[in-house]
Amino acid sequence: MRKPTTKGEVRLLAGSAISLALIAMAGAPTMAQEVVKTPARQQQPATKADQAPASTPIESAQEIEEVVVIGTSIRGIAAVGASTVTVSREDLAATGRNSPVDVVRELPQLQGLGFDDAPRVGQNAGGNIQRGRSVNIRGLGSNATLLLIDGNRVAPSGNVFSFTEADQLPVAAIERIDVMTDGASAIYGSDAVAGVINYVTRKNFKGVEVTGRHTFTDGYEQSGGSIIGGHAWDSGNIVVAFDHDVRGMMMQGESPYLRQDLRPLGGPDTRIRTNNATAGTPGNIVVPRSTNNPTLPTAGRFDYYGIPVGSSGTGITAGQLLLNQPNLADQADYTSYLPKTVKNQVSMTARQEITPWLTANVLAFYNKRDSTLYSYPQSGVRTLPATSPYYVQGVPGVAPGARQTVVFSLYKDIGVGETSITDEQTQFSGNLRADLTHDWAAQFIANYSRNKNCANCIDELNNNVSATALQRALDNGTYNPFSSAPASQDVLRTILPSAFDRNKSTLKEYTLRFDGPLFELPAGTVKAAVGASYLELTQWRSAIGVQASSDVPLADADRNIRAAYAEVYLPLVGSEAGVPLMQSLDFNVAVRTERYSDVGTTTNPKFGVNWGVADGVKLRGVWGRSFRAPNLIESNPEVFSRVRLETIANAARDSALPPGNTAAGTSNVVNVTGSNNNLTPEKATSYSLGFDYEPEWLRGLRASATYYNVKYSNQIIGLQGFGATFLASATNRALFAPYITVAPQPSTCVNGNPATYNSAYLVALSRPSVATIDQSNFCSAQAITDTRNANAAAVKQDGIDITLNYRFETGDSNWMLSLSGTKILNNDLQLTSTGSYTNALDVMNQPISERGRAGITWNMGPYTVAPALNYVGSYTNNIPITVNGVTLPVEKVPAWVTFDLMMGYEFSELGSWGDGLRASFNVRNLMDRNPPIVLSANGNAFDPQGANVFGRIVSFQLSKSF
Repeated sequence: MRKPTTKGEVRLLAGSAISLALIAMAGAPTMAQEVVKTPARQQQPATKADQAPASTPIESAQEIEEVVVIGTSIRGIAAVGASTVTVSREDLAATGRNSPVDVVRELPQLQGLGFDDAPRVGQNAGGNIQRGRSVNIRGLGSNATLLLIDGNRVAPSGNVFSFTEADQLPVAAIERIDVMTDGASAIYGSDAVAGVINYVTRKNFKGVEVTGRHTFTDGYEQSGGSIIGGHAWDSGNIVVAFDHDVRGMMMQGESPYLRQDLRPLGGPDTRIRTNNATAGTPGNIVVPRSTNNPTLPTAGRFDYYGIPVGSSGTGITAGQLLLNQPNLADQADYTSYLPKTVKNQVSMTARQEITPWLTANVLAFYNKRDSTLYSYPQSGVRTLPATSPYYVQGVPGVAPGARQTVVFSLYKDIGVGETSITDEQTQFSGNLRADLTHDWAAQFIANYSRNKNCANCIDELNNNVSATALQRALDNGTYNPFSSAPASQDVLRTILPSAFDRNKSTLKEYTLRFDGPLFELPAGTVKAAVGASYLELTQWRSAIGVQASSDVPLADADRNIRAAYAEVYLPLVGSEAGVPLMQSLDFNVAVRTERYSDVGTTTNPKFGVNWGVADGVKLRGVWGRSFRAPNLIESNPEVFSRVRLETIANAARDSALPPGNTAAGTSNVVNVTGSNNNLTPEKATSYSLGFDYEPEWLRGLRASATYYNVKYSNQIIGLQGFGATFLASATNRALFAPYITVAPQPSTCVNGNPATYNSAYLVALSRPSVATIDQSNFCSAQAITDTRNANAAAVKQDGIDITLNYRFETGDSNWMLSLSGTKILNNDLQLTSTGSYTNALDVMNQPISERGRAGITWNMGPYTVAPALNYVGSYTNNIPITVNGVTLPVEKVPAWVTFDLMMGYEFSELGSWGDGLRASFNVRNLMDRNPPIVLSANGNAFDPQGANVFGRIVSFQLSKSF
């Protein structure tokens, strides 16, 4: 029998403290991605805090690299007018993190919404069966942020929801991470609505670097190591990196915020949910009653009769039953919050000059993540016939000969259930560049990417309970629900079959690009880029035996996209022109057209401007249109469609739809959800205005501010993430009204007989469903909720990003003061095309308006110390729950403020043996602060979009370069 992992064996890593250097780089220009050599110019070396702009040559002893950076297809210029952030190699190394996702998520421009390896709810994150991780700029949706590796797309992951897995490369293999927080479909095509994140690999590394790391909190541990090696020759080079990481499992029961019994935190005891319960051994009999149960408030109109502990399951009399003393378990003690994960990643970059004018570049990487999840095996609501040897005669409230409702656990039979998850990513990208005449270059890029995953790989005798087989075993008496002894293996094999849910997506892309100078203007060289691309996407799913859903023998889809694009850079005014208040004026214009094989054609332009007002003062702006095409999972009903009865919170105060269970404040509804083949592309118009200030009179000071505005329409929303909150408040009842059909069942309704249902349910039942529709309690339904994907929503968001860095010296000490923050001013949401916009800022499952980070970095010789403060602003819990018949008030969730600390030491000061040896010590949430208590319809007692339950996290890292 498998037992849940003990506390000493399961410690979650939430990540160590990120260094202040990351914040110092916020707002800094981005750097190299693809290279072509040009002669070096002499200039002062750029410090870590004062990187040269991407359009400025970077000093090298021999040569520099003219580059293509994020947000443009033209070599040697920065993305004109755009707002960008760079996380440098030094920043990555200082964090001690094992994943680039943890580093990027520290940026205030990113929101804590979307997919993660810990369960979440908002923005469809509840469908993240394979526990992947995504990034989400502005909180506009994970699929509205485009993730690139060296400028190349990555095949998406997912089974019923599609997203790009952001944990793609070993940190050791990354030179820097570029983040652009403006729409960029004119450059990159689909998905670049909120912005773009580009992982740039280490291409010029020479030698060997070995790193070991260990992270722990209160008994949960994570360990890993990496090795990177690079070699160069006269005409090329190669860099190979490998990372191995193991993280222990975290059980939900390790945190009081994750338990079912939330009474110690002021919440309900959800171990009992009307006629269903998380039963212990030996189980319970459930009997309807005419009024709410005063002893067990969450039982509603049901009584629970506990079976005496130690019973054999036979010969039990009604007098032995324990009225409203049920046998219960808290599934948190047996259920994973974070899976045990073993991750291996390997990457390779190589460059070879074939001739003086022809160069080949190759990027290849492979990732594999194996995860294990535990769960508590439960029966669900089952019944015993009067002919069963385990039937208890004379139970009050049960008519003679009538079936008895029972709930019990299969933990006595198999222990915890175990689910295996595998996720594999393979990528190969080749770039062949020819240097043509007049400084023009031609590039042919071939990119292949594949994701394979098994979201539910379940061996037999695990928590994959076949309701049909279990009910059959109860009917024929081969399974004893009230015994403390395990059932026979033969019986259990019929009840607990093996299963899998396998998925594969592929991406093949071919691009031909030309770029170079057009002509000279007094202010500089006019440059251009033109190109075309062809992209093929496929999606495949096969799910067999998963009892939570019906079999999907094979569901597949494909599409192709043809694209053409052009871009021009215009330096109109230079300093030599002598124009007052205009030292420089640069424009950039780009346009891209894409024709889809299935959803039509879209054309998206972009305009950018940089205005150098005076020394150290620059104004900038960018305007553009962006789009996102529906992915192949969102638009294919064969992949995912489901109809089922659900219990949701009801505090709507609607007389036409009152709570069915007044004590618990809940209603039963029939939910229709899934994909939709009538979807069309999303559209967005965005602009930003900003300034950068670096005064000569105070060297080392850098200040910048950016105002941004996004109008995002025709947005595809999978309301699955909101369905549980449709009736959570009167506001939500009105907001989601188009998706709610009030349909009370008639008094003559008979469970399992559709002919006796309200006719509205016949329409719902006629829809495709990959889930087995359990109609055992259909007569309790009060309404139908429709949470299928739809082009229904629109968002208007605007806000301000600020960055302030000041670097200075005092004696032998180097100092850096840093401040970075985002303030979202408005986030108005429209959930139907005919509905009005409503404020969706600083409420549950929506962006939080204020995020920031500030700190100090001190360095003297080999020592570095960097304390930092993290701030997540307050917001409103607008979907409170009902506890013991009383609906909790709508109230503010307080701001969450935590402190981090990074300390580093370089051993080279101690002698030659210490050359290249570095150590770092990182603490996240130094004061071990608990998250705010949030009792909402999302479940649990905290909100993961604004806080976490991991407490103080300590990590050590040791690196040696050779």
